[in-house]
Amino acid sequence: MRKIVVIGISGLFILSVSSVLWAQPSPQDQQKAMEAYAKAAAVTENHKLLAYFVGSWDVTSTMWQSPGAQPTVSKNSGEVMSILGGRFVMTKFKGTMMGQPFEGMQVDGFDNMRNKFQTFWVDNSSTSFYLLSGTYDAKTRTWNATGRWADPMGGMTPVRTVTRIVGPDEYIYEMYMGRPDGQEFKSLENHGLRKKMGPRG
Repeated sequence: MRKIVVIGISGLFILSVSSVLWAQPSPQDQQKAMEAYAKAAAVTENHKLLAYFVGSWDVTSTMWQSPGAQPTVSKNSGEVMSILGGRFVMTKFKGTMMGQPFEGMQVDGFDNMRNKFQTFWVDNSSTSFYLLSGTYDAKTRTWNATGRWADPMGGMTPVRTVTRIVGPDEYIYEMYMGRPDGQEFKSLENHGLRKKMGPRG
């Protein structure tokens, strides 16, 4: 019973301290909080960069299973839309992988608090969530990102991606997988061409 009473008193103390800290913030603190939240939610030039990808794409995917292996090539498609007030772009990807139907979903954005571009990916080949974080080089119009992806054989595999804008309607996406010896190999290349709308009327 004594332990329960002590725990109860400790809990009440934490709640009372929290209420003092948060229930009556000063006008200055309120203003700072509002400014911080507004900055975190702001749509910036970094978010507008991602609007380049909005639209429909034909994607040729070349995949390598291992270093030096013969690649497999498949024809896929990507539908990209702007979501949540321009803060993110979402891609719905469909096609084939190793002769099997393949589909995935990707969300890209720029995290104002971390000052990094972020990528979230899921697909029907796994139940894992894949996360990447990176930067943009304006001179080369290239995104560089890194992360660690779950390996079905165990452990986490280092991943590096490069996304380069070739022209108004063309991009190249490359993925490099880390190996146990510390080296990496190119495992995937997506060549995207924007679908052209046919004449109206």
